[in-house]
Amino acid sequence: MKIDRLKEEYIGALLPIEQSCFGKSAWSREGFESELHKPENLFLCALEEKTVVGCIAADNAAGQGFISKVMVAPQYRRRGVAKALLSALVEFAEAQKMEELTLEVRASNAPAIALYEAAGFEKIGNRRRFYHDPSEDAVIMTKKL
Repeated sequence: MKIDRLKEEYIGALLPIEQSCFGKSAWSREGFESELHKPENLFLCALEEKTVVGCIAADNAAGQGFISKVMVAPQYRRRGVAKALLSALVEFAEAQKMEELTLEVRASNAPAIALYEAAGFEKIGNRRRFYHDPSEDAVIMTKKL
């Protein structure tokens, strides 16, 4: 598996992954394109051979990193893709001298919570009814760097 920064030519392959992970709240091609070139944003993609199989998105606001997306194609889940993406992002954040990384995850997403805890993230709070379709609380998790 190779980890690479998002390139415009990867966006088409990301759209069905985005849809499978986020449904009605999935970004469009235009959404990715508008975020891609903002200097505070970072998108890393996982590739198997030349196939895009996942992506992680984060932004850096004055040394505070926020992970907004972690997505893996359904047929590549449980193969270490999300772990590799998260590890690459943490390495990048440390090199950029970020102080911490924060994310929100559905309270029912036990596999993702376990992944983040294994990577050193800690639960610091909740956001009630943060998610829609279905409505659900979010767990806020942070990793100090």
